[in-house]
Amino acid sequence: MERRAFLESLGFGAAFVLTATCLHSCSTSGSVITPGTVDFTLDLTQSANAALKNKGGYIVTNGVVVAQDLNGNYVAATQTCTHQGLNQVYYDSSSNTYRCSAHGAQYDLTGKGLNANGSNGIITFKATLSGTSLHVLG
Repeated sequence: MERRAFLESLGFGAAFVLTATCLHSCSTSGSVITPGTVDFTLDLTQSANAALKNKGGYIVTNGVVVAQDLNGNYVAATQTCTHQGLNQVYYDSSSNTYRCSAHGAQYDLTGKGLNANGSNGIITFKATLSGTSLHVLG
């Protein structure tokens, strides 16, 4: 059966639901993180978090990019780029900024957009170090 015949046999409503679901899953890579929904602690002694022991190192966990910036401060931001909602934001140590690998959106460490694709900014979170525990909240 061809695609068109299949969709016609389903009816408009079912075709719409299937199409909308597919388009959504193709355009985003997960759930969107919003302010007030982030609260987790990272144990910096665990090997999964080893990158955070070095200036310029970062990890992505729970939909959040967590990094130790070039000044030794811990910073955190949503992994979801506001340009097209893709979960492709990472920390770029060469420029001490957040960037989106999909379309080049760039953000400073406070979340402010630095170019046209990043003009909407991104959500940032508070990262507080206590001993070997890094608490990310926002």
